[in-house]
Amino acid sequence: MRRPLGRNDRVLVRVPSWLGDAVQSEPALRALVAHVGEANLTLAATANVQRLFEGAFPEARRVASADVAAWRGHDVALLLTGSFRSAWTAFAAGIPRRVGWARDARGFLLTDCATPSRERGAAPLGIGTVGRGRRYLPRPFGASCSELLGLVGVGVSDPMPRLTLPSEVHSRVNARLRQVGIELDRRFALASVGGRVGSAKAFPVESWSRALAAFAARASTPVVLCCGPGEETRVAAIVEAAATTRLYPLGPVGLRELGALAQQASVVLVADSGPRHIAIAAGARIATVAGPTDPRHTADQLARQSVLRVEVPCGPCHAETCRVRGEGELACMRRIDPEEFARRALALAE
Repeated sequence: MRRPLGRNDRVLVRVPSWLGDAVQSEPALRALVAHVGEANLTLAATANVQRLFEGAFPEARRVASADVAAWRGHDVALLLTGSFRSAWTAFAAGIPRRVGWARDARGFLLTDCATPSRERGAAPLGIGTVGRGRRYLPRPFGASCSELLGLVGVGVSDPMPRLTLPSEVHSRVNARLRQVGIELDRRFALASVGGRVGSAKAFPVESWSRALAAFAARASTPVVLCCGPGEETRVAAIVEAAATTRLYPLGPVGLRELGALAQQASVVLVADSGPRHIAIAAGARIATVAGPTDPRHTADQLARQSVLRVEVPCGPCHAETCRVRGEGELACMRRIDPEEFARRALALAE
């Protein structure tokens, strides 16, 4: 029988580096805090994820994601990543109890492990695309975290991710909104339109411009556009192509600023990537376009969301860049109707 986590155990959690997974792990972190207390908790994460959790779990220790020396001295390592490196770091640090998923040839490094389910290669229910062999079964990451915590006797009672945003974050956001002409008492929609160059997960510029022009023509609220650092030219191209004065480009924002904007917006329009999960944790109403991403990865927390996608022969592939060339390139995104995207966002905003 597996031993439950002790109340005084010193627990190190390797938090995922992917933004969406990090957000979805937040309920598991809260459950651990309720069980062992913040003083016994250490968060091992990248600098970007550490910034996301600023203000949350203030008494927890923060260390680098793969610092063997900093990992030493803990009783338990809870590895919310599937990488070999995280399991090896916990083993090298001499942490006696190492809990994680037995995958990627790392099971021998773990003391407590769960084996992820695999697909049979048939067409997934509700998707209609034949699977690719016995790959790992896509499922919401928050559910996977809850399953892992079950190995140490900790239950996750509230599965909804939450953001802790200090008042100064809202003050910074409000100041920027005023700079572009949005007063504090004015409702607005938010469009997170960023995307890395060449990313298959980014809604194309021409599709964004058509969707936002259609939304702005029918909505009673202005639309604030934001993006990540280095994506400003994408915002400018969308505004120019949309040819409407109802769009207010805010430019690049940080992760917590994005959360504050999402909390204030009547609806958030976004592609299925990290910013979508920030908006979920902010409690926003969300209209999402999903291209190469498998909808089974995010098949939870859908009460305030509308997810628009089309079936294509090559997907969902979950690839960062499209592997198809010619007429079928980025078909999963380009075949999405921008007008329908706008209609769904309008319905949520009302």
